[in-house]
Amino acid sequence: MSKVLEIYKIFEKHFGEEEAKTLTEAVEELVKEQSLNLKTNLKEALKEELATKQDLQVLESKLTAEIQKTKNDLLKWLIVLFIGQATFIVGLGFTLIKALRG
Repeated sequence: MSKVLEIYKIFEKHFGEEEAKTLTEAVEELVKEQSLNLKTNLKEALKEELATKQDLQVLESKLTAEIQKTKNDLLKWLIVLFIGQATFIVGLGFTLIKALRG
């Protein structure tokens, strides 16, 4: 026996056939409304928790900018190290020439 039928029989016993039908329909409608409200609230809660396409695009833009900044920093360091290494090699060459002449 379904729950709706059980509710109807209880109402019928206490209130009569017409009132039981009306009350049972009201209970069914209330359950449907509550179910719809619960689904709507759940959807809203999930929307707040999940990332949207726009959120991901903003994050990607920030990540791209950070990668570009890191690339620029690395390039600066490579130039500085290259100049330092070239200076060292030139200095070493002059030192060797001076040592061989001297």
